[in-house]
Amino acid sequence: MHCLYTLENCQRNFLRKFQLNQIRQKVLTLNIFDSASMKIDIIRLERFATRLYFILFFCTLSIQILYIVISKDIVSVSESMPSQARYEELQILHANTLQCTCTHVAIPYKKFITIDANFHQVCSSDFVQDVWLDFLFGIGFWAYQITSDIRGRGSAYFQLLSELCILSQITFNNAVDQFLEKSYVSAQVKSQSQFLSQMDIILEQFKITTPYRFSRALQLVRDITNGNSFISAYVLNWNWWVTDNSSNATVPMRAVSPNKFCSCGKRSDCINSGGIYRVFTDQQIFDMPGFHVGCSAIETLFRSTFECLYNQTCIDMLQKFGVENVVYFNASRYIIAMNPRLPSRFLSTTTILTIVKALFIEQWKINISYSIFYEQCAPAYCAYIFEKRHDFIFIFTKLLGTYGGLTVALRFISPYMIYIVLKIKEHY
Repeated sequence: MHCLYTLENCQRNFLRKFQLNQIRQKVLTLNIFDSASMKIDIIRLERFATRLYFILFFCTLSIQILYIVISKDIVSVSESMPSQARYEELQILHANTLQCTCTHVAIPYKKFITIDANFHQVCSSDFVQDVWLDFLFGIGFWAYQITSDIRGRGSAYFQLLSELCILSQITFNNAVDQFLEKSYVSAQVKSQSQFLSQMDIILEQFKITTPYRFSRALQLVRDITNGNSFISAYVLNWNWWVTDNSSNATVPMRAVSPNKFCSCGKRSDCINSGGIYRVFTDQQIFDMPGFHVGCSAIETLFRSTFECLYNQTCIDMLQKFGVENVVYFNASRYIIAMNPRLPSRFLSTTTILTIVKALFIEQWKINISYSIFYEQCAPAYCAYIFEKRHDFIFIFTKLLGTYGGLTVALRFISPYMIYIVLKIKEHY
């Protein structure tokens, strides 16, 4: 039994080797350039050429197949009048190549932007109303009061504050109107993120330049006032007196010194603590927190703070001491302090100058509508390109076309290449 099994294995191995030898012999003797010549040299050359032909054929065909499989087709597509939803879908799929041409290149900002602001509560408080101004002014008898007394002269400070509130709102409205008349220029539709990013930069610049221009104009007024030493009607910087014998005579003048270290004749930034003082004795009976009297009404206001105006107790004390003198009246209604609980970007100790330079603006309220921008842009069409892999039919057709030309070329050059190689070998 063992002998039969061994015999079968031997027969099987013999047949396998015989078949392999036959295949090897056929490969070695394969000749597609057979010229029916009996010369050994010619037959050998033709067989070498056949082997070279198949090597080049399979290498070239493999490279061609690999290239076709790896390479992609570039497809160009155009869609007319896409909706915003379709544009956003295309933006996700083809962000790098998508281009949508706007029908309207220049779009006014007012079409898709609204701008408003919340102003400091002082501009809507009792302190810019007639009830407060009339209370401070009384009957206007302030000539014998020290300059640091808020009564009488105080109405000028708060009247200026009221006018600045109005002026800041007018400036804001004019700046907004001018800005919204400008146009956003773009030949292509912008993606929402890109559009909003650009608008944030533009609007941030607008939010900076608007208060800056106002503060420059304000500084110019201050420089003119201080530089020309204009005399304050409320005797804040220069003091003069007239006697019965002063007719046709030079009126003597003396610079006011709010404190012993500073004179308004030399500097414009002198200040002194303000409040309520006894007439003739100049004794302070109430110190108003945050109120600093300077060399002019505008400097007094700008160097003061709203500290007292946030405190109802402070306001009540002002009203109490203010009416002790017969020349002042009770306010026609109760004066209410500002609400310290309202959110504000300014502290109670922030100078009024800082708040005025900011146009009294607490918060900007800006709304940008991308949908309206897209509607106004009204893209006529969107074009994009994308890469697409070749399908089986394309690959088969391409290889079929390559096969014909490749076989002709290789059948032509293979014999010559072998002939040249053999000649070179014989020569060396």
